[in-house]
Amino acid sequence: MFRLRCALKKTILLVSLLAGLQVISMAQDVYFSQFFMNPVFMNPAYAGTMKVPRAGVQYRNQWPGMDKAYTTYFASFDTYLPKIKSGIGLLLFNDVQGDGIYTETNFKVSYSKEIRLNREWTMYGSLSAGAQLNSLNFNRLIFSDGLDPIYGQHIPTTEAVPDNNNRLFPDFGAGLLIFNDKYFIGIAGDHLSEPDQSIYSAYNQKLPRKYTMHMEVNLPWFKPGHLKKYATFNPNFILQSQGEEQNITYGVYANRKGISLGAWNRLTTRNSSDVIVMAGFMGKQLKTAITYDLNLKGVGLRSHGSVEISISYLLKDPGKKSIFPFYEIPGEWDIR
Repeated sequence: MFRLRCALKKTILLVSLLAGLQVISMAQDVYFSQFFMNPVFMNPAYAGTMKVPRAGVQYRNQWPGMDKAYTTYFASFDTYLPKIKSGIGLLLFNDVQGDGIYTETNFKVSYSKEIRLNREWTMYGSLSAGAQLNSLNFNRLIFSDGLDPIYGQHIPTTEAVPDNNNRLFPDFGAGLLIFNDKYFIGIAGDHLSEPDQSIYSAYNQKLPRKYTMHMEVNLPWFKPGHLKKYATFNPNFILQSQGEEQNITYGVYANRKGISLGAWNRLTTRNSSDVIVMAGFMGKQLKTAITYDLNLKGVGLRSHGSVEISISYLLKDPGKKSIFPFYEIPGEWDIR
């Protein structure tokens, strides 16, 4: 009886996961809490904005209390091309769901063009193109008709086997970023062609377009009567919409001599709420951060939250002040 209960429990979990995969595949992409560490993923118009080569890696473990529900690996590179006043970026991420039962691998190339609007404002417009590979390990799935009702042993299922466990399709996006030394405003669109991502040829499952609007403000704080910067505060707001899913992330992070702390709240249309806390270090070229997402409404505390770790490295010494908040140089805390 114990074996049967365990087998039935595993069956329910796996069938629920399979059903959830279809909802997820039709609903939303991966959402990173550390948007400031991989800005080109959020908006391809960020490619080249640092004016020096930048490389980054990121790891996200979402809901570890639910047996490796979602694990995401991300790598990026972008740089500036001064002769044509443009930037290029390369992105690669692998999202592993259900301990490897379902995976999404995406590769993209971004091109951005710098346009000086006036002495204070700059605009970057960008296009991105790439491909995504969705893979399903069907043999690891267990269905209710594939269990012996007495012994709980696996038997052949009558569920339809996919024509191909892998689906490769092209993907396109675009973005726009406008900023000065205080305000950063951007919009971006992804999956513009709404490609078919179904692994079953008889079913058409479009990947819905994703729209992102984001804004950030850089607020330096100076000691009273001094020109020496004491700290900076950066309120930010992100609104994302994909299919029937929308989420809002708002919060602030503060920087002080290379140390950064932050807190955000994320709300979704699925009646879910996350509190996100962050701690980070900003060296002259090395930046690193760790965040913890605590789900207060939705899957709840049984998910054990989510952990995200990022490292970003500028391959060349910037040599001058950066206007981008999280990429400020510690030496900037001198008199302006």
